Amino acid sequence: MYLKKIFTVIIFNALFCCGLSAQNEKWFDSNGKLLPQYLDDNGLLAEEFLPDAYEYTSIEEAIVNPERVLKLNLSEQKLSEIPSEVFMFSNIQVLDLWHNEISEIPDDIAQLTNLQYLSLNENKISVLSPSIGDLKNLLMLNLGQNLLESVPDEISGLENLGVLVLDENNLKTLPENLGLIFTLTNLSVHDNKITDFPICSGGFMGLQTLDISSNEIQKIPANIGDCQSLIIFDAHSNKITEIPEDMCRLSHLPYINFSDNKITQLPKSISKMSFIQMFNLSKNQLSALPSSIGNLKMLQFLDLADNQLTVLPKALNSFSFISKLDISGNNIVKLPDLSSLSNLTDLALDGNGIEIFPAFITKLSSLEKLSLSVNKISTLPEELYKMKALRELNLQGNSLDDSIKEKVKKNFPFAKL
Repeated sequence: MYLKKIFTVIIFNALFCCGLSAQNEKWFDSNGKLLPQYLDDNGLLAEEFLPDAYEYTSIEEAIVNPERVLKLNLSEQKLSEIPSEVFMFSNIQVLDLWHNEISEIPDDIAQLTNLQYLSLNENKISVLSPSIGDLKNLLMLNLGQNLLESVPDEISGLENLGVLVLDENNLKTLPENLGLIFTLTNLSVHDNKITDFPICSGGFMGLQTLDISSNEIQKIPANIGDCQSLIIFDAHSNKITEIPEDMCRLSHLPYINFSDNKITQLPKSISKMSFIQMFNLSKNQLSALPSSIGNLKMLQFLDLADNQLTVLPKALNSFSFISKLDISGNNIVKLPDLSSLSNLTDLALDGNGIEIFPAFITKLSSLEKLSLSVNKISTLPEELYKMKALRELNLQGNSLDDSIKEKVKKNFPFAKL
């Protein structure tokens, strides 16, 4: 979840930094028109200058020179509607109405043809006007934390939109033509009630970040493999039962989160996803892993916690880059030799049925965090005390006698027993 709002934070921190009102003056002629040397190909103030534009924070200040208003921030002002004066600002490119009490977006929004960034998150909007599709220059639209139950098909008219945030609404469906916004790179719809995620033919070809977490999705679209530009895919906390074979075509996807679903098995062709670096499969119903998982040579983080695994394939020993491995909360009694995981720094094996301390662990010279709590271990190898890299050790809930605990504490004062 930690990645899901990075792009919105970065963009708005850059755009809403206050400049000097005088800064705006040099970009305009005496008639209030932007000078050609500062324009982009669409006749707008170029992106390189926009962060330096003065940010107006009140209607009273802005209406003095309405043609010079490029950025307007009316966030946290308890507004119940978008002030009508806003539609006077023909040159406005950035409008922030975050955290108000606005219940609707009037059709007049279509007048703001130069608008590029529109933030309306944390309001009370329940209906989105079809006129939103007329904002042809819009690059970013944030409608998160509202009361939306649907999104009009006209949203596909936003032919330049790159970032769309619809988090924390009451959406049950998304427009079938949403994927026809070919410029869309970041889409976040987490915490809604969506049951099906649409991917139209040829859609979402440029999508890089997709967050559909915390919904009621049962099935990933069969043509998810068409989204060849994806680098972040977050589908945690849904009702997904399987990972479609087609998804394995995403050979360059590095970040995948399927935690807290109902997945029972992985496709054998998972081996094709050779660029995965972070793979979260915790809180599912996996009872076994295909040996082909060993082909994920680039893995750095693998979370298999809280599944139904009883054995692990020896192929896991081929994860030469992995630094964190979590296999806690399963039914594993014996582990394969994983001594080749030379870069492993964090290993969690809590809540299994392990009776004998895995000997290979003492060969993991880079290991800093080791957790083996709630198992059935009664003895420890002497080699354990030679693991000088250890900084955290959890052996709580085992069958260690007092003499062993005393020796552990002597060598590892930070150990939890």
